[in-house]
Amino acid sequence: MKKLLKHHLYIIGFTSLIIAAAFLNLNCPPNYDEAHAWNIARYLSLTDILTLSKTEGHPFLWFYVLMPIAKTNFLYPYSLYALNLIFMLGTFYLLYKYAPFPTYLKYLITFSAPFLQLYIAFARTYSLGLLLLFAILSLYPHRHKKNILYLSLLLLTANTNLICFLGALTLGIFYFYENIKDSIQNNTLTTLTLQTIITGLIELLLIIIQFYNYDTDITKHTPTFNSLTEDINEALFPLNIPTYLILILFSLYIFYKNKKYAALFFLISTQSLLFIIFRNLYHGEIHLHNFFYIYLICTYWLSNIKQEKEQLTLSKFFPITIIATALIFNTSNQYKIADKDYLKQLQNSAIQINRLFAQKKQTIIVLEHFDGNIILPYLNKNITLINQNTTNYTTLKGFQESLHHMYRRINIYTLTDYAQQNPNLLLFRTCEKPSYYNSNLAFHLRHKLNTKYCLYSTEILQKN
Repeated sequence: MKKLLKHHLYIIGFTSLIIAAAFLNLNCPPNYDEAHAWNIARYLSLTDILTLSKTEGHPFLWFYVLMPIAKTNFLYPYSLYALNLIFMLGTFYLLYKYAPFPTYLKYLITFSAPFLQLYIAFARTYSLGLLLLFAILSLYPHRHKKNILYLSLLLLTANTNLICFLGALTLGIFYFYENIKDSIQNNTLTTLTLQTIITGLIELLLIIIQFYNYDTDITKHTPTFNSLTEDINEALFPLNIPTYLILILFSLYIFYKNKKYAALFFLISTQSLLFIIFRNLYHGEIHLHNFFYIYLICTYWLSNIKQEKEQLTLSKFFPITIIATALIFNTSNQYKIADKDYLKQLQNSAIQINRLFAQKKQTIIVLEHFDGNIILPYLNKNITLINQNTTNYTTLKGFQESLHHMYRRINIYTLTDYAQQNPNLLLFRTCEKPSYYNSNLAFHLRHKLNTKYCLYSTEILQKN
């Protein structure tokens, strides 16, 4: 009994996280972002993924991590969710074991909405990024002794996603400052400084390989429905931006007063860079806006490293305590399961397609690339999906084209030519009418998959 009481944080925390993950994942199939990453890892090679970054926008690491299970489509989507859960449990193990926080704050962070309602079930690169960020902070007191491991973690973190890159960049700059200062004092280029420079050059090379000549049209086309202020307020609810800024200023005062200059630098850098990116480069969604809060957690971790237990007083953690407590009551992080019915209909549609064409090959055109990527992992190998450009969804070209399809008109002549060569072509779309017509093609209802989606046969009305 004493052992159970001693480890109550692990028992209650892990149990809560596992129950939350099971509830959310069993009630909601993967959304577009989760399925899209899985498809990339499944169908593309290591070098193809580096090429795709110029249009897809994400670094290679998450796709490479998915590859061992995605290549065989192993138990999709359960293996994807299990991997995400492992990363998140690892993240909280590091938090519970190494974060210099009072126990009550660790509980508040566990039950705050970004973790208990979103990242625990949202199987994307952010779970891996969180694990790596917390691993860096756990290793931070020993960064000069375990320098190779520390630099390796920084390099990996920088290649999870743009938002985690900011944390790795800030910590890397401060680490370089520490080492170059030591080199100047010793009037020699130390090994640590040289290793830091080499790591920075490797990351620069990776950035060039992946993002040089990036397709800038992609981010411009990303749809937004609210102002940035509205979306950030939603992420902070029941707090808001003015309240958050007051708490940030309070935090800066605490760090300055206690001469925690690394924390001061980290907080100012990460919060400013996040705002600049969301304001000027990419509007983002709540899973990105949550990093204002996550980097604040990281800052308090940095500021209290090597503090004795009795020194972890409420006054040192007042701002982060207020924010973590408030975020327990935030419901905006449930945005993934808001699409539950839509995702289940697509999953059911894929199952019905497999039943209809269990033995023979079938080509299906899907004009909505969100739908196409979501159903693709469920389909049998004898089913081929093509996009509006008649490109196979599973090819590098297909993935490169995918984000443009929402904003470019369908080339009906391309479709007509393809339909002439493939008379059994079927169209996947919503079941609104029994037939659709344009100047070249007609589509007639062939199979009703469920209440929302149908398959339509194609008929050529006018030849080129």
